[in-house]
Amino acid sequence: MDNTRIKARQLIVCIDGTNNRFSDEPTNVVRLFRSLPKDSETLLAYYDQGVGTFGLSETLFEWQKVPSRIAGLMFGWGIKRNVLNAYRFLMENYRDGDQIFLFGFSRGSYAVRVLAALLHTIGLLPAHQVQLTDFAWSLLTTRLQPDGNAHKPDRQRAMSYTWWRMSADKKPDFKLMGEFKGSFARPVSIHFLGLFDTVSSVGWVYDPLIVPYTRRNEDVKIIRHAVSLDERRSFFRQNLWAEGKGVNLKQVWFAGVHSDVGGGYPVGESQLALIALRWMIGECLEAGLSIDAEACRAELYPASSVLRDPLAQAHNSLTRNWLIAEWVPRLVWNPRTHKRTLEYGSMPPFGKARSREIPTPENGQKTRVHASVAARLKGPLNSDQPWGSQLSYQPQNLPDIDSESIEQVGDSPRLDEYNL
Repeated sequence: MDNTRIKARQLIVCIDGTNNRFSDEPTNVVRLFRSLPKDSETLLAYYDQGVGTFGLSETLFEWQKVPSRIAGLMFGWGIKRNVLNAYRFLMENYRDGDQIFLFGFSRGSYAVRVLAALLHTIGLLPAHQVQLTDFAWSLLTTRLQPDGNAHKPDRQRAMSYTWWRMSADKKPDFKLMGEFKGSFARPVSIHFLGLFDTVSSVGWVYDPLIVPYTRRNEDVKIIRHAVSLDERRSFFRQNLWAEGKGVNLKQVWFAGVHSDVGGGYPVGESQLALIALRWMIGECLEAGLSIDAEACRAELYPASSVLRDPLAQAHNSLTRNWLIAEWVPRLVWNPRTHKRTLEYGSMPPFGKARSREIPTPENGQKTRVHASVAARLKGPLNSDQPWGSQLSYQPQNLPDIDSESIEQVGDSPRLDEYNL
């Protein structure tokens, strides 16, 4: 009998942002993935392109991808494919004792949160039970009416003036999920959840997909979330993790719009995104993630002319097409009232989009803001970068940076050990 002890491994799942695909304009998820060791016996990594990207196996002609990409951009279609493909990767590779790390950007962040919710409620099926994965998904996403009958989206509801008054008391069948988990799956925990600016515009505007345990999940040990201060698009509202006693959570606000935090702009315009990336890598090192220091250094310093710079110009994500989308009413989940509310992106005067709301801290907690924001507030901003024209930085949604309710967060000292 071979008594050789099998080493525990790190299983890494990376799901990219909306319509993000591997290119010469890498997101921070791609940069993080490329910072991992290759050909390691103790680390196995999986990468999936974002919601709204489809492979040739799913379409016959290039033009057939266009409607799917548009739907992915606006409504997050394709999230089931992203989540279940990653779930099957874990089914095929997980061994007892392995550590699971999940990373995502944008709706990819929401996808890994849904994956974590699936693992919490359903557990992890063995590799030979792949035929049950679609049913497991339906258990998680099908809601019950108050009388116990299964509810599925009724698209005719959109024709009624009362379509938006949907009840918030439709809940998943937790009892059935527990029985399924006990019968077919095994419990697993998620060691680390690394998120770049989670948004969750998933599903029809009148019947958005709302998945339980995507804001609270006791099976997730460590949560790190980099959040954009300056994004204004209503289809990209922030989706924060819930603060709570005993939760190992750092939810930190960074300057810039959505992709200034999660990456995806040309390399020469990545000065702000690299700030969030370095912070996240430092938190990963604190959590024990193995990295390739040389590869990581190449990602954090892609060119001598492209360095982290808190005074770099931010981008304007609210372009003409997105301004049109601001007129589309949407149902959004309000975590404070636990109800769905109808929201327009732009308020009179139309075209003036809303800034993101920073929640008021409760129970003695503080709003965490990255230290680079304080440096940016002092200014002046760089004036020789053509993608922006701001002279100073004055975010309307940020309280006084020196307020007692604000905690300025720096990067982990572990980065210095790797010369990062």
